[in-house]
Amino acid sequence: MKSQELKPLIFVKKGRELSLAGPALITLLRAVLQKRKPFRFRAKGFSMSPFVRDSDVITVSPLSGVPSHLGNVVAFIDPETGKLVVHRVVGRCRGARLIQGDNTAENDGLIPEANLLGRVTRIERGGKRIFFGLGLERFPIAWLVRHAWLLGAKSVCVFPRRVASAVLRQIQSLWLYRALGRIMGLRFVLAEASAEDMAAVQAHLDPRSPIPPTDADPNATNYVAKSRAKVVGFVQLVRHSDANSPWVGHWLFSLVVWTRYRGFGIGEALTRRVIKQAKREADTDLFLAVFEDNKRAFDLYRKLGFEHITLPALEPELEAEKRQWGRRRIVMRREI
Repeated sequence: MKSQELKPLIFVKKGRELSLAGPALITLLRAVLQKRKPFRFRAKGFSMSPFVRDSDVITVSPLSGVPSHLGNVVAFIDPETGKLVVHRVVGRCRGARLIQGDNTAENDGLIPEANLLGRVTRIERGGKRIFFGLGLERFPIAWLVRHAWLLGAKSVCVFPRRVASAVLRQIQSLWLYRALGRIMGLRFVLAEASAEDMAAVQAHLDPRSPIPPTDADPNATNYVAKSRAKVVGFVQLVRHSDANSPWVGHWLFSLVVWTRYRGFGIGEALTRRVIKQAKREADTDLFLAVFEDNKRAFDLYRKLGFEHITLPALEPELEAEKRQWGRRRIVMRREI
């Protein structure tokens, strides 16, 4: 039976998606493809943007003897990290394929054909099928990606928006702007997030996703900032056990403040709340990971006593993230 005649369903449990990652996802994907059936799951990351976006649902079909032609988007196992990656074929060599993400500046190298699992045959976004990126246009896309022209073209297209965002960020960083905001009465409160709050956070961060919030994680405490009962900021305190090595310890994750409310001290207040809770639990250090190009967040964390450090055991994973997402995170630590 041809793969396009099958109607794969996304794996679900109790009315929501079955969240799989790492070895579990790879094992299930291999098992399904070996039965010559397509596998459907939700993509994560930004390395294939804009053709495959974060949280798009993609269908990976078996190669079935069909070679991974130039321009095809394929799922493969990274030889260095052993992780599942979905990128585009941009070149061919005997017994291997040159593969690269549409939104990355560097390729993944020559990937042996034995590492290829399947090819992406369907993309869904917000319940609608996306065709562009998998048809005949995949050939010029592959050429543009390989010669680094696609990133350049994207930069030109988003330049006006980036200028506007940069101007807004500069205004929000001004002392006068922040002072006027406080004087004019922007009031907010911090609270541990309820299920309703978490639904509001998800709706803001990913309005396209129909997935309801997952069950509360006993190892994570979520905090929100509210202005007039509306959620305007979010942060997590996550406690990793030895089983999560090299992420073991207390970590600050997911600090975000809605754009129009930035510059009023909400991010600082949320960070201080996490620090306070970490101190109560008598932990010796509080860690966080921040994108190295996020200067505003970096400056905030430095102000609150965090310092840039290197965790050697974590470096391979952070480097792999850079290859997959196109951005690099660095680790910071605060003694508490």
